[in-house]
Amino acid sequence: MRMLFLAAIATSLLLLSSCKKDKFKSCDFDACDDRRATIFTAQNWTGTLGYYNDLRQWAVNYSVPNTIDSVLTCIICGDIPDSLKQIGTRVMFSGKIKDGCGSPKPSFYGQGVFYIKPTMLK
Repeated sequence: MRMLFLAAIATSLLLLSSCKKDKFKSCDFDACDDRRATIFTAQNWTGTLGYYNDLRQWAVNYSVPNTIDSVLTCIICGDIPDSLKQIGTRVMFSGKIKDGCGSPKPSFYGQGVFYIKPTMLK
């Protein structure tokens, strides 16, 4: 019985020591860090601008085609041109949409919250 117990401990230690451990996970990085996981790539998508007061950041809301209530809210990393700074402005945008890692929480069912550094916003 004692040998079986020792064998189980030795096997557990061997498994734990052989597991590949990632030093960092995508969500360990700042929200706008390029090392965050890319979830989607937007290419000439059309959306509507909104503003997160608590974050003091602009966001573009993209209604996913062929769905009833799916909206991707992409919080914009950095500033946007003054000419666009009006809630409800329709814009065209491109860029890598990064994992939001659950912060901030979605406001409604069907919303996904992400981050984007737009390569094009007009």
